[in-house]
Amino acid sequence: MYLAEMMAAYALDLVYEDLPEPVVEAAVRAIADTLACAVGAVGEEGPELLRDFAVARASMLESSLIGSDEQINMSLAALVNCSLARDLDANDLYAGPPGRDTGHFSDAIPALLGVAEAVGAGGRDFITSVVIAYELQAVLAESYLWMQGGLHSVSQVAWALVAAAGRLLRLQREQIVSAIGLSGTTGGLILQSWLKPSPNLPLIKGGAPGFAARNALDAVDLAADGYTAPPDALETLFERFPSSSDQTPFQRLTRPFTFTTPRNMLKQYPAQIYTQSAAQAAVALHAEIESVDDVAVATVYGHRNVVAGVQGSAGAYRPETRGAADHSTPFVVAVGLRDGDLSPASYDGEPWSDEGLLDLMRRVDLVIDPEFERAFVEDGRFGCRLVVELHDGRRLERTVSQQKGHPDNPLTRGELLAKMRALTTHNADESFAGRLLGTVEALPSATNVNELVTLLRLDE
Repeated sequence: MYLAEMMAAYALDLVYEDLPEPVVEAAVRAIADTLACAVGAVGEEGPELLRDFAVARASMLESSLIGSDEQINMSLAALVNCSLARDLDANDLYAGPPGRDTGHFSDAIPALLGVAEAVGAGGRDFITSVVIAYELQAVLAESYLWMQGGLHSVSQVAWALVAAAGRLLRLQREQIVSAIGLSGTTGGLILQSWLKPSPNLPLIKGGAPGFAARNALDAVDLAADGYTAPPDALETLFERFPSSSDQTPFQRLTRPFTFTTPRNMLKQYPAQIYTQSAAQAAVALHAEIESVDDVAVATVYGHRNVVAGVQGSAGAYRPETRGAADHSTPFVVAVGLRDGDLSPASYDGEPWSDEGLLDLMRRVDLVIDPEFERAFVEDGRFGCRLVVELHDGRRLERTVSQQKGHPDNPLTRGELLAKMRALTTHNADESFAGRLLGTVEALPSATNVNELVTLLRLDE
């Protein structure tokens, strides 16, 4: 059996009753978190450009655009809504096996919500489709080193989304197989062209999931109309674009099912995943510092992904855009020490141009620590230690062994709600986050997703 056939069979075989309660709970939390991320990004430059592009080309009223009462066809809605969910870099990330790739599996959620809206699917069917997308992306992430081959992990959504959407659209197995092959071979190989040391990250960083999702839903529509593609597209990828591959994870797609959906991290802060522990430590030390002018040096000891690479490059000390700032360890540490928080509002007014903050960033040193490196590589621990030396000789220290929001140190419901409030209050009233979370939590008993879609229009 080809891998795409296994994916299609899984999408059609899995039913809501197969899902253990922790899996449903994880999916519900991911949906709420992702949609709050999307609401928080309404009005941001990249998503707004894509919204204008989509509306100008809309012809079918199928799916709603988050943040407005406009409806357009499903694939163009996915282009906009998936870019909204990723734009602030606050959505979840898979905590998979050390040494394998990961991904933002929530990239698929806004597209699936649009499909559920268009076909009138119930809440349980929508949740099941989200779990399908999550589980298939986990299998893809663990089976092939996408990043090693120069392909961004967002590629995975183009292969997995089609199966989950095909399930909602009641496609036949052969149609889903063709959709997987079509989407994967025409838009599922997303070149990693933007995540590199630079003071300026382009808008495609946030928009890439939207392009992958648009292509995936177009592939589903074409396959439904009889357009065919080869069933061995994944095998061809593994063969012709060599990277470390292991097809063992595909065994999870047959009964008895096991689930990885609860192994996704919900970020506490709107910043790149590897900067989270440094931000957490800085926020914790804020209360012990009267003024950041008293800071002589702040040293982050951690694994290479928090203190080197993009996060610790020369460009990270002089970001010129929000996208570069939210990938900068010096930036998140400086803001955390200064403000005692890191929220979407922390990026308002281009603070990376503030000379006072830049001066504090220059006092942030980054050091690879062998023990944190070992813990990251071998155990999948995302920790670090922040040491702040003050001019008066005092030395403050905070160690984060595993960042908040990791499945081994999860956000409480109250902490998730607080994050959602911070994300959404710029574009909605104070009560919105609570209403959003409550509406998503009620999905298992909802006959359709209309209440959720209406809430996301932000027109109340």
